[in-house]
Amino acid sequence: MRIFVRVPSNSPSGGIKVANQLVNLCRENGIESYLVVNEEPYIADWMINPAPIISVDKLIEICEINDIVIDNWIDKYTITTTNSLRAKVKIYYSQGSTFYKSRNLIGDDHLKVGNIYTHYWAVSTDAQRILESNYPKTGKWYLVHPYFEQDIISSIRENTKQRKNAILCLSRKGMSYILFAKILLGHKIEFDIINRKFTEMEIYKLMAQYKFFLSTAVGVSRQFTRNIARLLIKLSFLKVINPYREGFPLPPAEAAMCGCVVIGFAMGGGLEWMSQSTCFLARDRSYFSLIKKAKEALYASEEQLNVMRENAFKAISKFNKEHTWKQIRAFLSQLS
Repeated sequence: MRIFVRVPSNSPSGGIKVANQLVNLCRENGIESYLVVNEEPYIADWMINPAPIISVDKLIEICEINDIVIDNWIDKYTITTTNSLRAKVKIYYSQGSTFYKSRNLIGDDHLKVGNIYTHYWAVSTDAQRILESNYPKTGKWYLVHPYFEQDIISSIRENTKQRKNAILCLSRKGMSYILFAKILLGHKIEFDIINRKFTEMEIYKLMAQYKFFLSTAVGVSRQFTRNIARLLIKLSFLKVINPYREGFPLPPAEAAMCGCVVIGFAMGGGLEWMSQSTCFLARDRSYFSLIKKAKEALYASEEQLNVMRENAFKAISKFNKEHTWKQIRAFLSQLS
């Protein structure tokens, strides 16, 4: 048995990171495994431990009936080629519960009766609950969490001696919340907004140098789709199914593990570790609740911040390699 994990590209993103980690975890536990990229194969050199990779052509050539294929992002090319493979077990691993339908993307067609998949995985308890409720005919959704490289992150945290009294922000999601907070609080504390690509090692080192991290991942809203694809929606080129959901946002958890105190929203997988005891948790999608929580963080004592850091680290520590492998092993045992 071999395990092949398919992704559309190897560019930096949370879902691609999870796919690379999944391949590496299988290999560490004695199962031959490869990442399969729809594009020309290239290594994810932005990761600390990128997974070995093969092409789709190579997958088609070597895939056998006892192998397992895992798809985590579905477009027409992916589903057509996966359908042609000889593998008996074909898994869809959902990185959230929001789906897009366009000329190339198939929406939630792969979750309807008669589709090609034999089993289903969800990345968070929140996604699992939504998907089982919305697609009962697919049957059981197995929960397979991402994991965090705790040894690497802990080492970086321990080797960082000083923290900058500033708020670190990643601009990819929730930019309006970041700018709103900066306008109202920029006179009290510095906001450093990162809007460039970075490697895993770079972002861990950066997170370990900051006192606070602003988490503004709030899911995929209808306003988001209107802003970026208004014309496409009018022309029926793009349809968003079940918006407002994140899968398992990695940056806030990684920031907390680096010792950065998190301020912001909890959504999807974030609900599995974020609480009032682990971060300054704002009411979802509320600009003014975000400002209120940010102010609480700025005026908190060092003792309170240290307690929150430790609480967050303990809450996230359960998402380790052993935990994820136990989930995968339980799934594999049911196949035999």
